[in-house]
Amino acid sequence: MQGGILRRAAFALASTLLLVSGAKAGPVTGDDLLRAQENAGEWLMYGRNYLNQRFSPLSQITPENVVQLKPVFAYSTGGKFAGLEATPLFHDGTLYFTGDYSRVFALDARTGTVKWYWEPKYEDGLESVLCCGPSNRGLAILGDKVFVGTLDARLVALDVKDGTVAWEQKLEEWKNGYSSTGAPLVVGDLVITGIAGAEYGVRGFVQAFKAETGEPVWKTFVIPGPGEPGNESWPGETWKTGGASTWQTGAYDPETKTLFWGTGNPGPWNSDLRKGDNKWSCSLVAMDVATGKIKWAFQYTPNDAWDYDGNNAPALLDVTIDGKPRKVAVQSNRNGFLYVIDRETGAFIYATPTIPGINWTKGLDPVTGRPQVDEAMRPRSGGPKIEPIVPGLEGGTNWFPIAADPEKGIVYLNTNDWAMSLKAWKPEDVVYHAGNVYMGVDYQMYRHKEQTGFLKAFDVANRKWLWELPSPLPMFAGVLATRSGLVFTGDQLGFFKAIDARTGKELWKFQTGSGINASPITYELDGVQYVAILSGLGGDPGFYFSGPKGGMLWVFAINGKVADTTSFNPRIIETALPVYGKQ
Repeated sequence: MQGGILRRAAFALASTLLLVSGAKAGPVTGDDLLRAQENAGEWLMYGRNYLNQRFSPLSQITPENVVQLKPVFAYSTGGKFAGLEATPLFHDGTLYFTGDYSRVFALDARTGTVKWYWEPKYEDGLESVLCCGPSNRGLAILGDKVFVGTLDARLVALDVKDGTVAWEQKLEEWKNGYSSTGAPLVVGDLVITGIAGAEYGVRGFVQAFKAETGEPVWKTFVIPGPGEPGNESWPGETWKTGGASTWQTGAYDPETKTLFWGTGNPGPWNSDLRKGDNKWSCSLVAMDVATGKIKWAFQYTPNDAWDYDGNNAPALLDVTIDGKPRKVAVQSNRNGFLYVIDRETGAFIYATPTIPGINWTKGLDPVTGRPQVDEAMRPRSGGPKIEPIVPGLEGGTNWFPIAADPEKGIVYLNTNDWAMSLKAWKPEDVVYHAGNVYMGVDYQMYRHKEQTGFLKAFDVANRKWLWELPSPLPMFAGVLATRSGLVFTGDQLGFFKAIDARTGKELWKFQTGSGINASPITYELDGVQYVAILSGLGGDPGFYFSGPKGGMLWVFAINGKVADTTSFNPRIIETALPVYGKQ
């Protein structure tokens, strides 16, 4: 009994010390978000800026000194799953990030200790409607709130000071297969989010709420309903269960007030059951930010039969192509192509393969970008198994973000060269039941080459691949680029790496202890540049690779240090754990 009392007292002491350490985060304004790229020291949104470039102006860490990079602290996220895919935020001395099951952490970036922690409560049975593990990819911040999507399809606003719930909104009914896994995006006074669940026959949408109150403002379904343009591409009532989930975070162009949101696969995967283009699945959808009205859409893979989601948001760049200034959206797709789209009109400019040997299509139309499908590679209902299909359904480039240097017009991306087999079920075996898997195929991913994953650099203006760095396992981490000429990413072997942006040469690496599926950030605190990454095998890679599951936030710097944590008010310590002998 006495040991239990002492353990509880020690826990109370630790909790109290953690809560009082560090400075309180100040408010982030809408203007701060508009000027996020100018704020070199902080990381205020998922893609660093609205253009989703993940390019930092910081230059204290360089190709010459990066070899001196050392870990400053590491923080264990715990959890029973530990698959980490989030991009942390950094503001006013505080790191905010999510773990598995949409758990939220706020850490004092000077000491590495937790300020507060929030864990959502879920009903039993939730895991039966999660296609790809209980992952979450991050947060948004505005004013006195941070925003997170939960696995049971809620959007929750938390107080930045203590993590208490300010408001929450139900996006959809989770028992019907809906979920929320992407980081929300704040624009002006709106917080905007998508939805996951295409493997369960959901109908994808993007929705906006008032950031202060949670009041719904608009909701846009990306699959057109009756009377809307594109509905004719869905036979009968297949649009109702057509998938096209919007499970990643979008990009935003403040000049035109346009949101760019990627959409996922149509449902079911068996394309015989929904003949037509199935708009706007596997697409990039441009929407008016104030109303949610669709301005235009570009479909990467019409009548998708291979689970080639187009959900990862593009990086937005201004470049000169063929002597003409263009405002473009650059997206590396699961179908194996890198697309360059005119972001003002949605017109196709060009695309190039990110891997060799693509065989689901014989090529793309040079004017429209529409694929010429090799029908021999399309699984048919009750037909034979088709293999090898290249790339496999994991990509190419899956959801993990690319980085873009707006000054050089170069994008840095991870992509994978692996294959799959697919066999489509008979139509009578593919029946929709709300909350049940609605796919209608069997599949198997497999490696077919010694080197599977690749970090690559591509010159958008000159349509030229510059270099590549191979890895034996597929790459699932996001990419960060810095003005000093560094590219950071991680691999499934657990290595966090720094690469020379000019040559692709690996300059530094650190073993984090688990596969890396998250995206790195860099920030400045007290005059020192730091780099941070979440490490933890899980999500889709957790299905394919064995290894330690981990669950750590790692923070690195050249001359960084952990602040002194011993200077606390003695009265606070005594309140948590009275001195022995005092009554």
